[in-house]
Amino acid sequence: MSDAFENLSEWKHAMLKSLRKRIDRRAFMRQGLGALGGFALAGTLLGTLAGRRLDAAGEPPMASPPAGPAEPKSGATTGVFYFPRLKFDVLADVCSWDAYPDADANLRRQVRRLTNINMSEEAIICSLDDLDGMVKYPFIFCTDERHFKFSKKEEDNLVEYLRRGGFLYGDDCVWENQSLFFRDYRDMMNRIWPDNPMRRVPDDHPLYHCYFDFPKGLPYLQGENAGTWATFDRKSDRILTLVTPTDMHCGWTCRFFTPEQNMEALKMGINIIVYYLSH
Repeated sequence: MSDAFENLSEWKHAMLKSLRKRIDRRAFMRQGLGALGGFALAGTLLGTLAGRRLDAAGEPPMASPPAGPAEPKSGATTGVFYFPRLKFDVLADVCSWDAYPDADANLRRQVRRLTNINMSEEAIICSLDDLDGMVKYPFIFCTDERHFKFSKKEEDNLVEYLRRGGFLYGDDCVWENQSLFFRDYRDMMNRIWPDNPMRRVPDDHPLYHCYFDFPKGLPYLQGENAGTWATFDRKSDRILTLVTPTDMHCGWTCRFFTPEQNMEALKMGINIIVYYLSH
């Protein structure tokens, strides 16, 4: 395990332990407290995530596509949370890893609007064939709409990224109401760790209640209504990587579904980020 991952884990634990001393445990879990930091050694405590509510007006403002995401020159800045997109060259005729960058941009804006997270609005791309670039960011998002198969190098880099402590969130950009990316992602993770297969996240898991409350589990937009699936750490039961089959990402665009569904997708995206920061 690299020093960067190990120190980040220790730092997050210390910050959360300090916060728990100030409030009772129920309030901590209800409010979804979190602290942010870069992949560097230490960070700045940004405060609680409680206190901001959704506007009664309904649908969030439409986001414009970001102008030309580019490879970062350096790693994440201390005290700032980044939401990078994963680039991968799948062994297939069609690959849509870069679908709807405006969705990512809108989620970043809503995280800043609805929480106290110091979310960067910069569009970052991390390439799966560049492990050194990936490990600059502890949280990475990926999507695709069809079947995929990573190259051997890409798969090895993914294993190493997760082994070091990185967190990867995958969402299926549903194609013709089929959750193809979801199925392949789940099959791939089960092949990588056959003794620790992905399993469905139960509806009472903190993932669904750490900030916004989802009593019925993962919101459904389209595709396979199978809930969230995750690989869990066998010692701590912490989620290492997860995948959603119901097209949360397209909900973030606020173009394809009802305002209520779009907002549910945005809230679920925020919950995933809060869960990562608080575990």
